[in-house]
Amino acid sequence: MGSNRVQFSPKEVAQSLRVSESSVKRWCDKGAIPTMRTVGGHRRITLTALREFLRSTSRTLVDPDVLGIDETELTLASPPAARRPSIPGEGREPTQQEFRAALACGDETKCMQLLANRISQGWGRAEAAEDLITDAMRGIGDAWNCGDISIYQERRSCTICHRLIQRLREGLPEVTSDACVAIGASPASDPYQLPTAMVELALLENGWNAVNLGNNLPSDALIQAVQDYQPTLVWLSVTSVNDSVEFVREENQLANALGDNTSLIVGGRALDDELRPKLRYTAYCDSLRHLVELASVLRR
Repeated sequence: MGSNRVQFSPKEVAQSLRVSESSVKRWCDKGAIPTMRTVGGHRRITLTALREFLRSTSRTLVDPDVLGIDETELTLASPPAARRPSIPGEGREPTQQEFRAALACGDETKCMQLLANRISQGWGRAEAAEDLITDAMRGIGDAWNCGDISIYQERRSCTICHRLIQRLREGLPEVTSDACVAIGASPASDPYQLPTAMVELALLENGWNAVNLGNNLPSDALIQAVQDYQPTLVWLSVTSVNDSVEFVREENQLANALGDNTSLIVGGRALDDELRPKLRYTAYCDSLRHLVELASVLRR
């Protein structure tokens, strides 16, 4: 009989693998084993995550009875995948190409494995996400615009990437009570949710108490949030601008509402050389790495 259990503790997995519990926890913290956290902060490993870890590392359970499962549950075939399309993109590295193809056909498990491999090689979580997710979504967006893939594939890719970012967040340590506060969003008329979520991940990973307020947020709502949170840093991720005149007006309204102790960092593909000189901000960032470097200075 198969097990009805869907998640396990690191101790149980360690006993089943006949390794130390500290080794399993280390693999969890590095992202090699995707891990959930309970309300109390305890690590939990799902059957799906365990199955993927065993497959990607060519390991087998020495004592599966500890988990109450049998070998058939660890060798269940994945659902039939759609033909993997070739998605052109800026990233030429094989892992980037593999991630784009996996994301386009909805292979979430493969995408998470590729991210976990990056992290196990020493990449930061946000750094790995920018390298793979940002590159893939640009390629998939271009493919959709050219009619090479369906709109459902583009929408599904966005949904998968949100879940991937959430899983990357779950492996981060708790924010300390004295952490500097940062809030941010995408401006009104900007429908893109992933860029501002990536900024939140990068700041959380680097010790900030970061709060993503979402996309399509009017400036007056963001100004209200500034009054409520009293942040050290405000970010604005701008991927799309419909009305440049209105956007400049609202961005400058936000900048004028910030006090001397609050920095405004802006970034995004829509902020070209023509638009940026019309805006007021503390700094412009063209990558998450640049953002983290600036945030480290502001936190001192």
